[in-house]
Amino acid sequence: MDLAKYAGLVIKNLREEKNLTQTELANKVGVVKGAIANYEAGLRSPKQDTLFALANALGVSINRFFPESNSGNDILSIYEELEPLRQKQVYHFAEAQLYEQNSKTVRSGRATAAGAPIDGDYQDSQQEMVVIRNEVPRGADEVVTIAGDSMEPLLPKGSQAFLHYQPVPDTDGQVVIVRIKDVGVTCKKIYREDGKIRLKSINDKYEDMVYPAQDVDVIGKIMLEEKKKS
Repeated sequence: MDLAKYAGLVIKNLREEKNLTQTELANKVGVVKGAIANYEAGLRSPKQDTLFALANALGVSINRFFPESNSGNDILSIYEELEPLRQKQVYHFAEAQLYEQNSKTVRSGRATAAGAPIDGDYQDSQQEMVVIRNEVPRGADEVVTIAGDSMEPLLPKGSQAFLHYQPVPDTDGQVVIVRIKDVGVTCKKIYREDGKIRLKSINDKYEDMVYPAQDVDVIGKIMLEEKKKS
């Protein structure tokens, strides 16, 4: 059992022993009711000040929120012997390590046209974004924003989707992000036809786009099953 789930179970058991509702405990600690629900479900770990407030409200030592170790010289024993200021420093370090462990960095900021291709300088401006690891599907390399409406209703204008980098589509008809020479980047279904590339929209108001194969580079495929909600 991971630390967040262990602490959440302890919080729930202690709250119920004291016949407190989640709302009552939240008021004592100074957080919203939803925060207590998230802690008890193991979805979030309380920050340091909140953890101390929970211990005070439930009448226990902060050590109750951590699993016991069979070793007499374990990290919790060492932590207990530290002065309060040093305990805070240790807690901040452990909290940062947990956040890093449970997070994943993916590229974001690329706007890709679903309609006419858009300017390359604009669409390629990117930054790194940290998201919770369980929100990112396996193989995702980037989060892209759909700037037009040619892929509606599958990919609405303004929505976001996960992109997996690969230079060759798995099949014809796959939804991909492509870079067209001297034109820009766009999101379309791709079809390969005798030395040419046909790019097809889902929205019927857009005509197919056909280019020589050498003028079209596939950046990657959209991971439709795990597209990011806007």
